[in-house]
Amino acid sequence: MSINFSEIKLDIGESIQLQDPDDRGSERIFVKLMGYRKGKSILVTTPLAEGKEISVFKGQKFIVRLFSVKTVYAFNVVVVESKRTPYPYVHLSYPQKVESVVVRAAQRVNIEILAAVKNEDPDKHKGDPIAAKLSDLSTGGAKLISSELIGETGDNISLAVKLKVGGVEQYIQILATIRRADIEKSEDKNAEEQYVYGLEFCFVDEKERLVLHGFVYEKLSQG
Repeated sequence: MSINFSEIKLDIGESIQLQDPDDRGSERIFVKLMGYRKGKSILVTTPLAEGKEISVFKGQKFIVRLFSVKTVYAFNVVVVESKRTPYPYVHLSYPQKVESVVVRAAQRVNIEILAAVKNEDPDKHKGDPIAAKLSDLSTGGAKLISSELIGETGDNISLAVKLKVGGVEQYIQILATIRRADIEKSEDKNAEEQYVYGLEFCFVDEKERLVLHGFVYEKLSQG
């Protein structure tokens, strides 16, 4: 569905994702919204990588992606100006139209991704992270399966995972709360019991939310 940029109702400081349209395998960079003037330009911070400025030039093209709680937005822009004074900032062209796709929190993708997990309560986790498997993933939560006890209902845990978005692997850490904890017993008496957890994600870093939304959206669009 096509909408006008002003309909998105963005807040100052929100993260915006930029990608080279001619190199879909390139790493996506993140900037912060500083403001915009309808029909003129969108003002964003100069992109950074490892604390250093990434040079952008007038006329450079980008695909912009924004992720709200339930919607993915995408549009094309061109760098209008890139300035360093009185502080580094970039003017992006104001989009003629924005494509929006609703991604419902209940929409899940069937995946099997390894994760390194630890309970945030130091009394319940000592030593190295526990290897587990994420499945039935959505933008709001997932099912977690482990051969080891991780926690109980109400516990906060952290997960370190790698997700491939746009052909690029992104390493992120997600905080989550255990909402359900069960033990699955196999009919095979020699097989180990499995601990199965229902997780609700709690995002602290905006990049984590953006990457996860991008991953789920890509999987859903692939059918």
